[in-house]
Amino acid sequence: MYCTFTKRRNGLCSKARELSTLCGAQVAAIVFSPKNKMYTFGEPSVDSVVNRFLHEQQRQPLNRGGQKKKKKTTTTFLSDECIEGFELHELKHCAALMEEFVKKLEERLADVVYRRVQVKDLISLIK
Repeated sequence: MYCTFTKRRNGLCSKARELSTLCGAQVAAIVFSPKNKMYTFGEPSVDSVVNRFLHEQQRQPLNRGGQKKKKKTTTTFLSDECIEGFELHELKHCAALMEEFVKKLEERLADVVYRRVQVKDLISLIK
């Protein structure tokens, strides 16, 4: 199983690198192994891509309910490294960052789905 994981992880990083190289995209990938080791890949870096993502979230003036979103401060994130040698307090900090990241991703996904539904409704009205 670990061999499959390693091959798939390397393939994912390869595709992310291709996307960055061929299209000029900024890319970040965060992967947890079956043994709960975290691996990251980022072009130009995971830190810069995640910070940009969080900054873009703050620039969104309205949420789905039409209310103003609260602005939050951004935090730094891990860059291309394995966390195996981290101390307990560092691991807790990483876990908190990951929870914040997942929460923001879920909010963004909900917003994208909401907007997509609105566009589909608009298109159906035009037809």
